Amino acid sequence: MSSRYALDNVRVVDFSTGVAGPYATHLLSDMGADVVKVEPPTGDPLRTWSASGCRPAGEDGALFTFLNAGKRSVCGGLDEATVDALVGGADILIEGGQLPLTTLDDLRKKQPHLLIVSVTPFGRVGPWAERPATEFTLQALCGSTASRGTTDRPPVAVGGRLGEWIAGTYTAVAALAFLAGGGGDHVDVSTLECM
Repeated sequence: MSSRYALDNVRVVDFSTGVAGPYATHLLSDMGADVVKVEPPTGDPLRTWSASGCRPAGEDGALFTFLNAGKRSVCGGLDEATVDALVGGADILIEGGQLPLTTLDDLRKKQPHLLIVSVTPFGRVGPWAERPATEFTLQALCGSTASRGTTDRPPVAVGGRLGEWIAGTYTAVAALAFLAGGGGDHVDVSTLECM
């Protein structure tokens, strides 16, 4: 009997926060992958975020709930033993700059089959890798604000963190493509390049 979902028997560990990484793993979860979300000891910052500023006490924000539906979650520190235990047996690791590059290199040596996909504003390596960014600055850098609005007013950005949703989609597609090729690589997704 064939599997019901394309990614049954695929295990994903998600160290990312924000929208891009969690949306990528949301898509992988929807395709049947077993996704474990690893949150910092204080929990993912998106748990308490609300577009309206109003959130019922004790409840997670709607965006966090949507992005992490169908995932298991653990909170904890990111010491080497914890990371090794969580990633052991995983097929894909998605991260957004939380893990040092040396840790990612060590994980690839220990688990040559592991596919690591990083999604950050400018990529993990390169001259802008450590540069801070916001959705607005990324939209300005990619040129998308130049064609919106009128010439007598300031630039207009698209709302809703569109760049992160786009990057999340590309991250999921990259994970699928490299997984189909056998995994065992480090894919570096830049939100700016996706935009």
